[in-house]
Amino acid sequence: MSRRSAALVDRQAAVLAAACGCRFVREATEGTLSADDFARYLLVEEAFVFTASRVLGRVVWESASWDDLLPHARSLTNLVTDQRAYFTALRGRWPLVIGEEGSVLDRAAVLSATVLSQVTDGGRPAAVTGMLAAETMYARWCTAAAAAPAEVARRRHPDLQAWIDLHTGADFLTQVTALERDVDVLSPQDVPDSDLDRWFGAVLRAEIAFHDAVHG
Repeated sequence: MSRRSAALVDRQAAVLAAACGCRFVREATEGTLSADDFARYLLVEEAFVFTASRVLGRVVWESASWDDLLPHARSLTNLVTDQRAYFTALRGRWPLVIGEEGSVLDRAAVLSATVLSQVTDGGRPAAVTGMLAAETMYARWCTAAAAAPAEVARRRHPDLQAWIDLHTGADFLTQVTALERDVDVLSPQDVPDSDLDRWFGAVLRAEIAFHDAVHG
């Protein structure tokens, strides 16, 4: 089987590296992320988890077989259970400055807007490609963060470490593999590389703006 997903990631290596090197990722990895920035991140990331749930619902709807459907149904279940529970448990511990919520969400809205626009225009192929961009970024930076020396990891707040751990476990990495497989089987005649590059790159550029939004 052609590994279109691997070739796509290779072609987009520069923007993927930029996303994984944004200020938020650097500070989260190093354990220097401020409490205010983490509180903003929790707000905007919970909002994007809602968007991702909608996108995976579209993927499930447009799946033509059980084999196509089940990995994304499992991913959707993870988003609306484990990840939603993570945010619900932390709301009271990480309050924002009163009145700040709207401006932070507005600054970070570019990611949801990009993903939803692509899915509206490109359907399931755009959905799996855009989600592959987002999840490849998280698999890469969280895996690197998890491999940091123990003295670096100890600087991270346990709540941040728990989020990193969610993105290095088998359930999450299985989700990334399922998205790769979906991209691999897309017909180049129906979905040319130019479409894959456009969707994947746009989501990663939006990810950079999204994460930059948490810094006030």
